[in-house]
Amino acid sequence: MVAVRDWRTSQRYIRIGHNKAIRNYFQTVKRGTTRESLRNSLLITSFDSADHMLVKMQYFNQYLSGIKTDTVPVIPEWWQARVGSDRPQLVVTFRPKNISSNSSKKSDSKWCLTIPHFQASKSNIQQQLRLIPDYTKGQYQGVLTLKDNSKLIVYAKSLNEAERFIKKIVSSDLIDPKYIVNKTRIENDIKLGRANGNFKEITVTPTAAKYFSTGQKNLQPDWVSFIE
Repeated sequence: MVAVRDWRTSQRYIRIGHNKAIRNYFQTVKRGTTRESLRNSLLITSFDSADHMLVKMQYFNQYLSGIKTDTVPVIPEWWQARVGSDRPQLVVTFRPKNISSNSSKKSDSKWCLTIPHFQASKSNIQQQLRLIPDYTKGQYQGVLTLKDNSKLIVYAKSLNEAERFIKKIVSSDLIDPKYIVNKTRIENDIKLGRANGNFKEITVTPTAAKYFSTGQKNLQPDWVSFIE
C-alpha cells in the first residue's frame, strides 16, 4: 500500500505542476475556439491513468512548450495501484506503427507496458526483444496473474487481441516460467474484460525497453535497449 500511496501523491504533484504550465501557456483563449479545446484536452485530471498523463505531458513538451527531448519516457501504465513494485520488470515503450523507426522519431513513443519477471537472455537481448509483438490498443483489458500475484496487463482493441498478445509474450519465454501457473493452459489464467473509459484504437510497435531488476526500489534501469 505504501507504493500506491506514494504514486498517488506523486500523481497529484505532477498534475498540479503540469496544469499550471498549461494555464500559463494558454493565458488568453476565446471560448468555443480550437485553442480552448486544445487547452482543455491537455489538462490532467484526477481520473487520468499514468498512460494518459504521459501522452499529455509529452505532447505539450514536444510540440508547444519549446522543450525538446530525445529521452524515452517509461511510466508503466499500471503502476498506479499494483502488487509487486519491488519485483524484476521490463518496461517497454511503443509508438504508432505507421511512424518511421529512424532515430529522430524514437521520441514519438507514447505508450508503455510492463512485463513482470522478465527472463533476460544471456546471449542476445536484441533478438529476444524483437519477439515482443505489435498489437492494436483499445478498451479491452487482458490480465495475466503470476504465482506471486504480479501482473501483465494489456489494453487492446478486442478480447482476442488482448489474449493473443499475452499468449505471445508467454510462448516467447519472456517471463520466467517458474512464476507462470500453467503454461500449457495459459488461457485459464488470463482474465479478460472491457475497461472503463474511452481508449483510442491504434496499432503500435515496440521501440525500446528498460530493465529494472529491483522494480521501483531503484528507478535507475540496469540497462536500456532500443528495439531495432
